[in-house]
This record gives sequence, C-alpha cells and structure tokens, in this order.
Amino acid sequence: MENKKKKMPKWLIIVLVILGIAVVGSLFSPDSSSENNNEKKTFSEKQERFSIIEGTETGYADDYGFAYYIEGTVKNNTDKKYTYVQVSYNVYDADNNNLGTCLANNNNLDANETWKFKAVCSGDAKSIVSYKLDEITGW
Repeated sequence: MENKKKKMPKWLIIVLVILGIAVVGSLFSPDSSSENNNEKKTFSEKQERFSIIEGTETGYADDYGFAYYIEGTVKNNTDKKYTYVQVSYNVYDADNNNLGTCLANNNNLDANETWKFKAVCSGDAKSIVSYKLDEITGW
C-alpha cells in the first residue's frame, strides 16, 4: 500500500505567507485613530484631538530680529497618549505674503495633558506682522 502525501500548491503557500505577513504587520502598526493618515482627515477632525488653549498664543521677534517665536499651550483632548505632536503656524508680512512656517514638536504628550510650546521661525523676523495656526498633528 502506497502512502502518498498531498502537497499544497505553491500558489496557495505564497498566498498564505502574504496573508500572514499582513496580519503580523497590522498588529505592529499604529492604530487607525493615529494621525499617520493625515490626507484622509480634515483639518477640523485633526483639531478635535488637540486644541490651543484660548488666550495663550503670543508671537514676537527676538531682540536681534533673527528669529520669530510663537508661544502657546496645546491641549490633548483625548484619552490617548501621543508619542509625537507638532504644531505649525504660517507667518505673514504687512502685505499678507506668506513668509514661511513656525514649528514646534513634542514627544510623549499624555492623555488630557497640556503642552507649553515655543514654535520657531527662521528668516527675517522683523518682517513678520501676523501668524495663523496651520495645523496640529500627532501620532
């Protein structure tokens, strides 16, 4: 009596390996509520997670006019800890020309925690007369 073992087709083995890799990869990827998919979220959806505490924003040039700073306080409005949070502002001259971006970032913003930031712009700080929040992102 001949004992034949049935072999799995090679294409089935390849499909199973790919599915296995996909499952393992999904276990180690950030959760679906993370900001890594910024393109799929609107500005207002991102802002619900974070907000600038009203009355905390101030903008000023340093004494030498080499840098412009915007200070304020970001609030994490979620029950989730974010390992990275970034705030960005666009800055403008007297003719409302966009002169660039001010950025600040923080690692490990705990759930419902606040962060006092100091965003920095380089360039001709004396030309900056106004600023506008661009976005707050985090993951």
